[in-house]
Parts: sequence; C-alpha cells; structure tokens
Amino acid sequence: MGIVSKIQVLGVGQILRTIASVYRHGFTLLALLDSVKHKKEGACKDDDEEVSYNELYRQSLAMAYHLNKKYNIGTDSKVAIVSVNSLSFVRSLFAASGLGADIFLLNPNQKKDYFDNFMASHKFGLIICDTAIAGEFRSYGIAVFCHDETTDISGRSGFGCIAKRKGGNIVILSSGSKGIPKLERRKASAINYLDPLIDIIEKLHLKETRSVLISVPIFHGYGLAALFLSVFMGKKIRLTKKFDTEKACKIIKEEKTDCWIAVPIMIKKVYTSADASLQSLTTIISGGDVLPLNIIEAFHNTTSSKLYNLYGTSETGVCTIATDNDLKKYPDTIGKAITGIKMKILEIDGSPVKNGTGRLSVKCAWSSDNRDNGYVPTGDLVYKNEDGYYFYKGRHDDMMVIGGENVYPIELENIIYKNTEIKWAKAKSAIDENGINKIQVDLVLNRGVVFCEKQFIGWISNKVPSYMIPKSVTLLDEEPTAKLMQ
Repeated sequence: MGIVSKIQVLGVGQILRTIASVYRHGFTLLALLDSVKHKKEGACKDDDEEVSYNELYRQSLAMAYHLNKKYNIGTDSKVAIVSVNSLSFVRSLFAASGLGADIFLLNPNQKKDYFDNFMASHKFGLIICDTAIAGEFRSYGIAVFCHDETTDISGRSGFGCIAKRKGGNIVILSSGSKGIPKLERRKASAINYLDPLIDIIEKLHLKETRSVLISVPIFHGYGLAALFLSVFMGKKIRLTKKFDTEKACKIIKEEKTDCWIAVPIMIKKVYTSADASLQSLTTIISGGDVLPLNIIEAFHNTTSSKLYNLYGTSETGVCTIATDNDLKKYPDTIGKAITGIKMKILEIDGSPVKNGTGRLSVKCAWSSDNRDNGYVPTGDLVYKNEDGYYFYKGRHDDMMVIGGENVYPIELENIIYKNTEIKWAKAKSAIDENGINKIQVDLVLNRGVVFCEKQFIGWISNKVPSYMIPKSVTLLDEEPTAKLMQ
C-alpha cells in the first residue's frame, strides 16, 4: 500500500495530531489519548460512569501526576495492574504508561499462590488494583493504590502537561501451552504497527462503525489490542466488569452498539438467547479461542451482521484475519496473514512442509522479545490451501496418534457439531487399560436431548474413518470456561 493510500485510511488530521501528541508525550499511551481528546462524539463508559475522551485524557494526566508525586513512579518503574474491565483500569494504564513505567497486566481471577510466587520474583514499585481485592496484596510489602483511593482525578489539579517520557513496556502474562505463565512484552513503536494497523482497519471495515462493546478482558492481549485500536479510531467504547449474556444483549439494544468484540462462547450464548434481536450490530469480531463451525453456520443463518475471525498468539498479537466473505467460502479458515506478518509451516525437524499440516512459526516487527532468529514458534498446527487461506488444526501437543494415523481434535469436533443433538464437543486422547491410545470425547447436549451413546457412535462411524471413531463418551452438564476468560 502506497503512502497516499495509507493517508486516506488514517486521515491527514489524525496523522498530524498523532505526531504532535508523540512530541508532547513520547511513545506512550498518553500520546494516544492526546491525539483523540478533540473527539466530541467519542466517549468511554463502564458499569458506573461515562467520560469523554478529553475528560479521560485530563483524568489520566492527573492520575499520572498523583502516582509520580505520592509513589515516585517514573521511567523504569515496575507497576502491576490487577483489575477487571473498567474506566479505573483504563485510567491507571494510560497514567502509568505516561510516566514511562513498565506495566504488568495481571488476571485478578488468579489464586493467591500464583500471586505469592509472582510478587516474590518481581520488584514492583506499585500495585494498582480493584478495591475488592486490595487486602490480598498489602502483605507483600509493596505500595498498593486502590481504584477508589481518594485523589483528585478531575483534571483540575492546576499542573501542566506530564513531561515527555521514554515509553515503557506493557507486559502480558500468557498462559502458555501448558498453563505455565510466560511474560510477553509490548513496546510502543508507531513505525512497526502502522502497516498492520491499516490492514486491520480495512479488513474489519472499522471506519464504518461508531461504537464498540469490548467483552474480553483488557489484561489479555486480545482485549488490550481492542482497547488501543478503539481509542485510536475515537470509537464510543463500552466496558463491562464481567460478561453476562442478558446484560450484553441489553447494552447492544439500548445503546445501539454496532461493533462487538468477543470470544466464541460469548457469541454462541448471545445468538442462542431467546431475546437476541440485535439489529444494531453490523460487525462482530471473534478471537481468543477457536471459532467452531456450528457457531459460524448458526450465525450466518440468523443474522445479516458481518462476522470476523481473528487468529493470533500472545507473542505476536493478531496474525491472520478471516473476513465474513472468507468464512462463507471456507467456514473453518483462520483467513490470510495481515500485512507485516511472515508465516512458515514447518516439520518437526524445522524443514518446510511441502504439502500438508505442520507447525506454524511467525515473524513480525512487533512480536514480543521471546524470539528464535526472528521467527516465533506458535506451537499451533496449520495448513495452507491453494488459495492462500490458513486452517487451524490445533496445538501440536494436542495432536493424537491413533493406530499410526494423525488425528487433529478440531477436525473431529467440527464433524461432531453437525449432529443436531450436540451443543459442545471436545476430543482428546486417553490411554485404555491395555496401554493403547484411544479417542475420548466430552459432550454437552442441547436442551431436552435424550442421549444414546450407541446411536451416537453409529452416527459418527458413518462420518469418519475407523481410527477416528471415539472409544468413550463423557457427558458434561455445561461447557468449560473459555481459556481466555480463566
């Protein structure tokens, strides 16, 4: 894309304002807020309050001043933020960034043992958290700032602009393929993000939307990217502390939300709700987990809204986008690589896969600092078809070898979803009493179904090769919580 085309997408005014804001604040998040503070139609709202971008900017400045004067937070300080989605979280994030601090975003739903180990291994200058959990952190001998701490964040403190700082890192705690947390760092760089930013804006048609409901947690890379992109475009942003199907439907209807950012299980719950007449929605962006075929098919059968599927990792962020048209053509695709992403499909020995499924490695200028010669191994299995579309086959450590044949759980699950009795399915490997690998499936049934395992096995036997037939079935009362939301 040429320079003229990029200017047309971003707009001359936005480019000039961003340059001026970076001059004032450096490559920090305060520069991002400063560049949109003029937006009169934009606003940020949570369950308790609503503010304009100008108010949010001034409040973040005031909080930065407070954190600097009271807690001595500045360049190279380490700040942990432990919070659910809220404007308080957003203010804290932008304020700490404006001071040049390294910011660690932690999941407030983690257990005490997790926090004990994490706090012992990092020297934080400050912990910022929700008031309800503040007591848990006071025993660590680290200063704690509660979101309801008495301080003037009205923006009328009488101080000037926070001095330009060197931008710090934003550190996201990924769960890792084995559930072991890993640090994934992000550092602001307008040059690195420019091309992918433009590509994402164009592919998701974001210039056509006015408001966005962000239902995914901001402490996750997906939610963080959603927040930054929405602010950059001056959208009217809606946050909720916790996802609830009925509440999400109510917000979308009453506030006429036209863009919704969610994980697949949320989309499924909303569009199977009896009261889900969400006519204002034009764009739904799914990410953070596998988007099952049955959700895609049900979505396209019940609404004219556009559905987009994002694939990415904690290390690299968004890698591919499947547009609504892509999903209608290939429902199980994760789309094509965005601009600036290089992708390799490799064998176990690191050689390129000539034809078929292999391990995906990704290279991009904005990935975290955990790199291997520039390429980041994702641990995911994918293949690429002749049209250049990628297809996710699961984690490499989830692949099952049954009778000498490779079995990818997602392939079996997508076939099971064609059975109208099944609401949710998960295929996995299990060892039988003879030490032989077999396939076990966990199922959640649709309401009112009387399940017969023999009939189900008979049905699946007509759909798959013999080595893919499950040898045992377990019925669950409800779907497990999505990994992203844990």
